[in-house]
Amino acid sequence: MIREEILRRAYDGSPEVLKKIVRTLLRRMPFTRVAQRDRWVREVYYQFGQDERRRMFMSIARFCHINRPIEGYYFEFGSHGAHTIRLAFEIFHHLFDWTYVAFDSFEGLPEISTIDQQQIWQKGKLKTSEDDFIRVVTRHGMPKEKLITINGFYKDSLNGETRSKLLPQKAAVVYVDCDLYESTVPVLRFCKDFLQRGTILVFDDWNCFHGDPARGERLAFGEFRRDNPTLIFEDFVVTNEAKAFIFLGERESA
Repeated sequence: MIREEILRRAYDGSPEVLKKIVRTLLRRMPFTRVAQRDRWVREVYYQFGQDERRRMFMSIARFCHINRPIEGYYFEFGSHGAHTIRLAFEIFHHLFDWTYVAFDSFEGLPEISTIDQQQIWQKGKLKTSEDDFIRVVTRHGMPKEKLITINGFYKDSLNGETRSKLLPQKAAVVYVDCDLYESTVPVLRFCKDFLQRGTILVFDDWNCFHGDPARGERLAFGEFRRDNPTLIFEDFVVTNEAKAFIFLGERESA
């Protein structure tokens, strides 16, 4: 009951409110070991994050169903642990016959450049092997023929060969969980050819780096829109850490 109450109250507040609630309860609860306390905190925050992603995906499903047909791929850039792509499949496959494409180095994060340096990011962190990823996703029920993995760091893997392999099909959803500015730049450049009217573009780490528009995914998207002024995006769903946009199409240049 404690976890449910925390999540319920957190939905009515901000991430800071959630942190305050957790800290207060931790002080009051008689944990005998630090490990127990830390495990409980991780479970609370993990569940809250998954609930927020579920809300995001349910909103996308509703949008795509109302505006059907929106056919194509579910693109996911950054697939460590297979948690997000499994949740996406769980929600979307009942309504849409999409193919799921996971883009990942499967070696963890790359070398962290100066602009992306933050305590939580380290080279090699967030690593899930490609074999483990495929095994987890297919055990969850995704048919192998509906899964494509693109292995490699984005500066290498998002090339003409990959583009040709996936075109002419467009993307219904593009889920950007790159964490870093340096990784997001080539992702957006690659995805430009896969946008169609109604594509939902999601940035999982929108509020990383304290929400600084001069860093991370915010900076990469800001530069992308500046360099592509004819592309029209409309605000969609916002959560405590993510933000989604609807792609409306391309206006005629003056």
